[in-house]
Amino acid sequence: MTKDQITSYTMKITNSNKTALIVVLYEIFFTYIDEAKAALDRTDAKRSNEDYREALRRASQVIRHLEEALDFSYEISGSLFPLYDFAERQIAKAIYTKKEEDLAPAEKIMGSLMEAFSEIAKKDDSAPLMGNTEQVVAGYTYGPTDLSEATANYDSSRGFFA
Repeated sequence: MTKDQITSYTMKITNSNKTALIVVLYEIFFTYIDEAKAALDRTDAKRSNEDYREALRRASQVIRHLEEALDFSYEISGSLFPLYDFAERQIAKAIYTKKEEDLAPAEKIMGSLMEAFSEIAKKDDSAPLMGNTEQVVAGYTYGPTDLSEATANYDSSRGFFA
């Protein structure tokens, strides 16, 4: 994952409520899947295999995190767990077979779940889970010869008060 992607996901996480956080986890999962596929396309076989396996291990960790976050007091958790478990087993299979087509079932399941949670997140207007986080204002600055992105952190209420 690139530094920009990490920064972007960090900002999303700090501003997310419970439902939006699940959507961010799905986005992270697909970022790792894309990294694994890109690793297969590289010519350096040894490095490519290491990167492929590492990306899929991280995707599997995201699924484990989703499994651990399930609240089994809700009926839907009983249905989600087997789907997550199946997707995780497909990823394990893909690690050892090194075949991109073995990822397809996991991608299909996780894609469908991501769509469903995205729709739910649109209707969830609860407050972000993290309070007292940085507010970032982003925009563009125009120079005589270029255009660049600028960000500024504004929040005087952060930190400890004496």
